[in-house]
Amino acid sequence: MTRTCALIAAMLMAALPAAAAPATAGAPGHWSVQTAETVSPDRDAIAFEAGWPGVSFSYLHGTSDRSDIAVKFDLLFGFENTTDSVFGAGLDVPLRLVVNRSGRVTLGVQIEPGLRVYTQNGTSNFMTRFPVGGVLGLQATPELRLGASAGLTMAVNWTQTAFFEVGPQFGFAAEYAAERNLLVGFDFKFGPQFYSVGGNSDFAFTAQAVIGYRM
Repeated sequence: MTRTCALIAAMLMAALPAAAAPATAGAPGHWSVQTAETVSPDRDAIAFEAGWPGVSFSYLHGTSDRSDIAVKFDLLFGFENTTDSVFGAGLDVPLRLVVNRSGRVTLGVQIEPGLRVYTQNGTSNFMTRFPVGGVLGLQATPELRLGASAGLTMAVNWTQTAFFEVGPQFGFAAEYAAERNLLVGFDFKFGPQFYSVGGNSDFAFTAQAVIGYRM
C-alpha cells in the first residue's frame, strides 16, 4: 500500500509542471501577416488592414513551410501612399518567402505585383506596380512578433501622362497572437517617392492596423 501511494504521488508530481504551464497563444515561428513568417503549408488565412492610405482585405494560402501567396483587394483614399487625396482601387498578388530561420529570428523577402486605378475630376489613371522588399522578424515572446522592413516601391502610370515612380521605404511592424489563429497588430512604412516627370518627389507612408485569422 505504501509503495502504491508513493508511486501515485511520484506520477502526480511529474505531471504537475506540465499541467501548471499555461498554454501560449503562439509559439516561436508562428504564422504572420507582416513580420517575416508565412501561414502554414496547406493552411489559409484572411487579413484585414485599415488606416492610411486605405483599407485592404487579403486571402492567403500557404504553399510550403517557407512560402505563401495571397490575393489582396484595396480601397484607397490617397495617391500612391501620399497625402494627395484621391479615390482609388487596387488588386495585388503578394508572394512571400522565408529565406532563413535562426532561433527566434527570421528573414523574409516578398514581391507584391499589382494594379491601381485612380479617379479624380472625371479622369482616370491606370498603374501597374511591383514593389519588392525584405523583412527581418523577431519572435520577442511566444505571443509577440516584431518586424523591421526595407524595400523599393516601383510603378508605371500608363494613362494621361505616362511616368515611372520609384522610392525606398523603411518600416516596422508588430503582431500579437491573441489566440493561436488570431493576431492583431500594426504596420508602418515611410520613405521618399520619386517620379520620372518634372523632377517631382513626395513623401509616402503607410500606417495601418492589422487583424489576421488563420483557418
